[in-house]
Amino acid sequence: MATLQVYQAQALKHLHEGGPVQGVMQELRAATDFALRATKVMARSLGQVMSTVVVQERHLWLTLAQMADVDKAHFLDAPISQGGLFGDTVEDFAQQFSAVQEQTEALKHILPRRDSATTITK
Repeated sequence: MATLQVYQAQALKHLHEGGPVQGVMQELRAATDFALRATKVMARSLGQVMSTVVVQERHLWLTLAQMADVDKAHFLDAPISQGGLFGDTVEDFAQQFSAVQEQTEALKHILPRRDSATTITK
């Protein structure tokens, strides 16, 4: 990129000094085209690298988390969003966990509990 910019500056200087217009303009267009192509490829590559980093960060987080493989699969299947590492998936998972916890609490009140002391003495 720096080489193309130096070449563009030299061509513009030559054009400003009154050199042959047609040849310099053609070379200036070519240098500008190469610079734009290089910028486009660099932006595309940067996007690919960023997406790879996000996927690796998600994988690392899930590897370090102590949760069941079924739950990990739920997070791995979630789309990548700009809102956060897992987007709305964490909130959905927390809501599901809260619902299951509420159901468990409700069942504890309905079902009779067996005391460990009464079952041992009998």
